[in-house]
This record gives sequence, structure tokens and C-alpha cells, in this order.
Amino acid sequence: MKRKMLVGLGAVLILILAVFSFQGEKAVDSNTTVVLYNSVKIGVIEKTIEVELEGGINSVSLDELAGLDIAEVTIRPLDDGARVLGIFSRGSTGDIYSANVGSEVEVKLRSGDTVTGKFLGIKDGKLAIQGDAYYIINPDEVVYFKAKNLEGASSVYASIQADNAGRYSFDVIYRVSNMSWSSRYKLYIEDTAKLYGYIVIDNPTAQTFEGAKVLLVAGDVQLYQKAFPQPGVIYAKAEEGVVELSEPQKIEAFYLYKLGIVDLNPSSKMAFPYISFEVPFEREYLYESYPYGDGAVYESISFKTEQVLPAGVVEIYRETEDGTLLIGERWIEHTPKDETLRIGIGRDYDLKGSTVILEEEHGDGYAYYKVKVTVENFGEETKTVIVRHYKWGKLLSSSIDPINETVNYVEFKVTLKPGEKKEIVFDYESRW
Repeated sequence: MKRKMLVGLGAVLILILAVFSFQGEKAVDSNTTVVLYNSVKIGVIEKTIEVELEGGINSVSLDELAGLDIAEVTIRPLDDGARVLGIFSRGSTGDIYSANVGSEVEVKLRSGDTVTGKFLGIKDGKLAIQGDAYYIINPDEVVYFKAKNLEGASSVYASIQADNAGRYSFDVIYRVSNMSWSSRYKLYIEDTAKLYGYIVIDNPTAQTFEGAKVLLVAGDVQLYQKAFPQPGVIYAKAEEGVVELSEPQKIEAFYLYKLGIVDLNPSSKMAFPYISFEVPFEREYLYESYPYGDGAVYESISFKTEQVLPAGVVEIYRETEDGTLLIGERWIEHTPKDETLRIGIGRDYDLKGSTVILEEEHGDGYAYYKVKVTVENFGEETKTVIVRHYKWGKLLSSSIDPINETVNYVEFKVTLKPGEKKEIVFDYESRW
């Protein structure tokens, strides 16, 4: 008999694919909204559901929420005459593995492989499955364990009081760990700059969200506890075409993007192309300054953005007669429409930059920095350098006027003759 050993490292994440079940009847989803964040790995799911209730107190099963923190679940009645008395979790009578010995299961692994077959139980601390071969699987390698028998899992139910028998609508909101979104760009440099942008949605869970209204939140969302580590995933190409990403809406300290109606597939990454434009560019030199350290100065290109660009990684390609060459990757911050975007594309060894902190103070909700940036030209040509110092806070003063300032960085422009060295001294503060 063929024997396969699948082992690995990581936390066990067991997610059971289930459906909303209400008194023996499948709930009818009339609307699903999925909110994803680029700073924390969680998805906030909001569903409008309909439930058939009897007059009086009803116990309504919410099997899809099993294993979630019920303190993070909200159920709100949308119709008069119904009240949610509480949300409860029943303890399990055993574990999910024991409840499914002898049944057909599907196991997704961190490597991206899927194992299906009859579950034989736990052998020496590992999962034994008889499929097209005999598999011994380390539980640390499991992304999700999908089975029909949920008796071993804890269940969740809501206690709802209805004035009269009938069908009532409710709004259900809950969190799903490990879901997230990010931006990815491809920049092609020839006579012009061609930029292509992709929204990458990561759903490593076993849940499917069909026809979901997807909202993307950009900003630093603070949670009291960290989300679970993200398991391995399978990459999947989304449907062809370009989605229409709306202009972001500023809400509090965050930007909200409306992706539209999307099918979110389980255990996959999906890349949705949403940006494509071609613009002229200028060549410059860019020194990216960080506290305490010498840094490389890069030849860079700059161009005006025709659309809002969420923060993300840019892959840089140079078009040549012999083909397209990948020449590097850079990170860009959130860039508004019609802003000047500068991207370093290759190191210039004739230029050198260094950064030192001259003064530093910290207090309750307060930080102060005084910084000196030095740029030197060891070459034989006069060159203009953009100095971008990454910071958090507001610039107070500087020895030369900045050409641009955001909450995350400030930029200066200096021109250096051969053999020349120039210094920029500035200070800024952060309050929170």
C-alpha cells in the first residue's frame, strides 16, 4: 500500500463549510456584504437573512458561526415584532475528528494540495485518510477540514422572541479570520510608463461568498488582539475583465473602496485588474531616508497618477528589443489622483545618502525628532535628487522648503554638482 507523509509547521486552523440553518430550513440570503482590510487579516461579513418564526421564544440555529467568537457576532432585527434575546454557544460532545471517523472528508493543506477520501481517525497524533492512496497528515499542515457531520463541533444559536408567527428579516454581522486584500502593480517602462493595477483578495478559508458586495478599507485598523497567522493558499486567476473600482470615500481615518459584486472563492487568492493607463514620465534620482542609516540613491521615474492608487508593491519592467526584463520591486504609499508618483528603478553608485537623528523626545501621546539628511555626489555630472524621509507626524521646520508632505513622508529637492555635498536639517512631531 502506498504511504504518503505530509508534514509541516504552523497553527491548526479547522474551518467547517456549513450553511445557515434555521429550524431545519435553509435561510434565504437577500444580501451579503464583505468588508476587507489591508492592515489586518479579517473579513467582516454582513448578511440579511429571513427566518420563519413561531409566536413566542424561538431557538434559531446559526451553524455557520460555529467556532467563531460569539462576542463578535451581532444580530439585529429589521422588522418590528421580533427581539433578539441573546446569542449562545452549545458545547460540543466530542471533537470534529471523532465525529467523522468513517465518513468522506476533504482536507486542504498549507502546501495547496487537497486530500479527499474516507477518514480513518487519528493515528499516532496524525490524520489517517484512505483516498487514492493512504495519507498520514500532520494536523499542523491543515488549512481546513471539511466534513458533513458537524455533531462534534460546537453549535451557535440565537434566542429570538416574536410577537406573532411569520417570516422576519435580520441583519447578521460577524468576523472571519485571515481574509484580507492588497494592491499589486506592474509598471512597464519604454518611451512612456504603462501602469497596470490589481486588487488581490485573499480568502484562505473554506467559506464561499457568492454575489457578495465587496468593500475594501485602506488604513491602519487597530484591534485588541492579533488575527491568526495566515495559512498557505492556492492562487487562482479571477474572471477576465477590469472591475470598476470607485473613487475612495474618506471615512474617519480610512479610505473606503467599493469593488462591486464579486464571487469570493474558498481557499484562493483572486487578482482583479482595475487600473490601466499610459503616461509620460521624467527621470530623477530618489533617496529614501530612514532614521539612522546610510542608503542607496536610486534612479527614478516620476509621473502624474490618473487614478487613486492604494498602497502596494510595484513590479518594475523595462521593455527592450530582446524582451521584457524585471528590474526590481518597490513599495508605494497610498497616492491620490493627479499626484506625482516617484518610483526608484535602479541604484546610482555616484550618489550616496545618509540620515541621522540629532534630537529625539518622547512623552505621553507625543514624539519629537530632529533629523539631518546628507546627500553627496561622487560623479562627474550635476544631478538633482529627491530626498524622501519617511516619518509619522507633522513637519515643524526645515532648512529648505519641502516640495511635498504627507502624513507618512516629506520630500525635498536638492541639486548637486560633481563632488558636492549638501545637508537638510528638519524637525517634526507626532501626537496621538
